Amino acid sequence: MSTISKYTIRKHLAAAIWIIIGAGTIVLLVAAIEKRNNERCARIEIRITGVQNNFFIDKKEVISILEKTNEGKLEKMPLHSIDLASMETALKQSQWIKNAELFFDNNNVLQVRITEREPIARIFTTSGSSFYIDSSLTRLPLSDKFSPRLPVFTDFPTDAKVLSKKDSDLIKDIRTLSQFINTNAFWMAQIDQIDISPNRNFDLIPKLGDQVIHFGDAENCEEKFNNLLCFYKQVLTKLGWARYNAIDVQFKGQVVGVRRGANEIKMDSLRSIQIMKALIAEAQQHTNDSTNIQLDQPVDDNSDINSSREIDNAPDEDVKINASNNKDRVPVAPIHVPGKPITNNQHVIKANTLATNSSSVEKPNPNPVKSKIVKQPPDKKDAGKIKKIPKAVMQPKTDY
Repeated sequence: MSTISKYTIRKHLAAAIWIIIGAGTIVLLVAAIEKRNNERCARIEIRITGVQNNFFIDKKEVISILEKTNEGKLEKMPLHSIDLASMETALKQSQWIKNAELFFDNNNVLQVRITEREPIARIFTTSGSSFYIDSSLTRLPLSDKFSPRLPVFTDFPTDAKVLSKKDSDLIKDIRTLSQFINTNAFWMAQIDQIDISPNRNFDLIPKLGDQVIHFGDAENCEEKFNNLLCFYKQVLTKLGWARYNAIDVQFKGQVVGVRRGANEIKMDSLRSIQIMKALIAEAQQHTNDSTNIQLDQPVDDNSDINSSREIDNAPDEDVKINASNNKDRVPVAPIHVPGKPITNNQHVIKANTLATNSSSVEKPNPNPVKSKIVKQPPDKKDAGKIKKIPKAVMQPKTDY
């Protein structure tokens, strides 16, 4: 009996000890929880990741969202009154926040970990509005805090947030193309913008070079860019950056360069015609300012000629400069022989001056002296006689 009683007593003592230990543990846990709940938030530490040096949401905006959700300042607030789950939900509703995590460390510091969305392209629609997209194809609004340097796509066909199958495929191609350009410093500096054609292909507008690069879709974009770079190195650096009007790389294994066509040549011709018109107008003005000079009138020994006539091979009154424009004519004075009256508005050039293709530069005489022209007598008796025509009297040369 003594042995059985001793065993029973030990058994009851062990059970009692375990009960006491369990109760003490529970008391300690409750006390720790109560102490923890009575503690206050020491401070807030916010860490934003996901974007390199470009924060579209700052710490002040994060704190504003947290305080608005918790209805008060978080510092010095009891920990049991802070709802971490509701604050995480409020942060995730922001368009620029991809993920958010909140927790307290051992020093009662509220740790806020935010992953920000990073835009990879800026897209302009046909209506003129614009927006960003990130790698998950989430549409992001423009920010007044910062404008990132990104590939720019124009003429996106729709403003709708719910896209059709074709528009979804197009925006996926935009993501593929923009991600490659963002990772390549040369193409990021070279490509100014990317236009979307009506058939949903891409036309690249470079900064260096006056041509359009027909790229096609985003399939095999790395190979197309490599072919274009080879064309730059082997062709454009030798022949010049303005030689081609367009470059086509959308076909596999080849690069097609389109030379500048007749339109550019026509524009150059029109510019040349305009320059020629200006020169002709200037020459005509100088011609109008020249002096009226008459030829010396020699004695004609031919008694069979009773009246003067124009030389048969004299140049026409007007010389046509441009067949397509009859207005651009330069007047050329005809050469006269003695005997034909000369009017005041006709210019007669000296023979030696005409031979040397030079024009008179003398200042016109305000009171020109008219020469007297003697016609042949109508009588038959004097038909064989020709009176000598006096020479024109010239004014003395001036300093002009």
